[in-house]
Amino acid sequence: MMKRAKGAPLAEIMAVTKGQAHTVRGFVSILGSKGRQKIDSSKNAAGERTYKIGK
Repeated sequence: MMKRAKGAPLAEIMAVTKGQAHTVRGFVSILGSKGRQKIDSSKNAAGERTYKIGK
């Protein structure tokens, strides 16, 4: 999901993984540091957080 051009919103990742927000954010953080993936994080005007694997 995070490899898509527009990434994946936090709510969508939570729904698929059945995880809570803090669990998903922790996983994304570990993916960036230990998984050595570049993670782009952004918020839209409504305040919804989106994560995307960068290049």
